Amino acid sequence: MITPNQLHHLGEFGLIARWRNQLSQRAGVRLGIGDDAAVLDSLQVPIVTCDGLVEKVHFRRDWTAPRALGRKAISVNVSDIAAMGGRPVAAFITIAIGPNDDLEFLEELYAGFEEAAADYNLSIAGGDTVRSPTELMLNITVIGDAPMPILRSGAQVGDLLLVTGTLGDSAAGLALLQNPSLTVPAAAGTYLLQRHHDPTARLAEMQAALQMSPVTGQLASVPPDVTAALDISDGLAGDAAHMAECSLVSLEIEVAQLPISPSCQETAAIMGVSALDWALRGGEDYELLLCVPSHLAHDVQERITKATGTQVTVIGRCVPRTSDAVILIYPDGTRAAAGSAFSHF
Repeated sequence: MITPNQLHHLGEFGLIARWRNQLSQRAGVRLGIGDDAAVLDSLQVPIVTCDGLVEKVHFRRDWTAPRALGRKAISVNVSDIAAMGGRPVAAFITIAIGPNDDLEFLEELYAGFEEAAADYNLSIAGGDTVRSPTELMLNITVIGDAPMPILRSGAQVGDLLLVTGTLGDSAAGLALLQNPSLTVPAAAGTYLLQRHHDPTARLAEMQAALQMSPVTGQLASVPPDVTAALDISDGLAGDAAHMAECSLVSLEIEVAQLPISPSCQETAAIMGVSALDWALRGGEDYELLLCVPSHLAHDVQERITKATGTQVTVIGRCVPRTSDAVILIYPDGTRAAAGSAFSHF
């Protein structure tokens, strides 16, 4: 049996051999881990995304189980591929870790990588493992294929804004971690922590919206029914502003229509904070914000919900560009600029 703190005994090449035998190779990858480079099958329109997770910035080991961390690291990258209307093919993982780190932790981390890879039908095709003098760092690159990429710059005046799932749950989960003495109903706490630690990329939802084959990536209708899309990683208000600015439109969001889960609302009430603020600015929800022509919105909603069970809510519309990229409209008719997105710096 492997005991803790044997990473420096196993070494880099021992790790490579270990993962090569444990990770599955799926369609689209001819040659994965073990050579100087991976070999992929030909892609129609390759799309590439990269995201990093740094210990004590994006996660804490005392808060996050390694398997959930591995799943999240893959999911947040697949979320970008999904938002572009693509299907993921291969992931490449760079890990910077200390030589005395617990090998069992690393095994659980890789188990999470592989679980998520299986969920999204992609291969972990390579990467790098290097020594870190301090904290754990993960850097994930995912390559996908998108025959007709959906950009955030395609929104048109008159389009309706649709959002998948619920907003603010991840921020509420983080608030629970930051306030361990807080007492909330067990079911609410479990749900919110799961939404924070182990988000699901809305890949199947985007495939349903586009009527896209999950195997070939081909679309049933051209042009697609979605004119613009992005994943909500830094908060709805700020990410919507990015879409508005790229598309040269403004977005009006009906505050009363924002989908906020009962667990999020209940936790916010107990803490005496605003669930609306979590929904608008919390970040890490990884839901999809879609722009859809108004006459197609109902069909897109129905397709997504029928295929995945995920609720889809119309939250606003695209309007001609004004001085404010995103305008919040409150039930009493009050209008206010939405503000900015999360920034690391």
